[in-house]
Amino acid sequence: MSENTSEGRTRVISNEDYFAEVQRILREGKEVRIRVKGGSMRPFIQDGDSILLRAYKGESLALGSNILAKDKDKFVFHRFVGKKNDQYILAGDGNLILREYVGATDIIAIAYTHYPKDKNKLVAIDRLWPRLRGLGWYHIRLFRRIAAKLKF
Repeated sequence: MSENTSEGRTRVISNEDYFAEVQRILREGKEVRIRVKGGSMRPFIQDGDSILLRAYKGESLALGSNILAKDKDKFVFHRFVGKKNDQYILAGDGNLILREYVGATDIIAIAYTHYPKDKNKLVAIDRLWPRLRGLGWYHIRLFRRIAAKLKF
């Protein structure tokens, strides 16, 4: 992860150090705004957009919520799409096949505000409509895979 310094230079830090600091701030009860890296949440959240996070404290998760979790050795920001045997099922909106299975202790934070990088507005992504839209997008993955194979 890169970080801009006050001198205008960029400094690169490891994901482990970056997310350790994010978790420390969340444990203090503060919100954290982070930049999304990668395209796994397209089309709704783009690479370079920002999201505002609140610490996950074990509360019931609304289906379709966008969450930050640790899956094995990596941090993922994906959508909560189901639950099976006490495991939360996560999937990136842009992923056509991949899913992650994490326990409640692996969930770090819930995103509730999205700041698109190319717009001057914010989007409340913890509301019903954005969650339903994301779940609908997840549930048509088979059709999206077929369309991708046919090059629609």
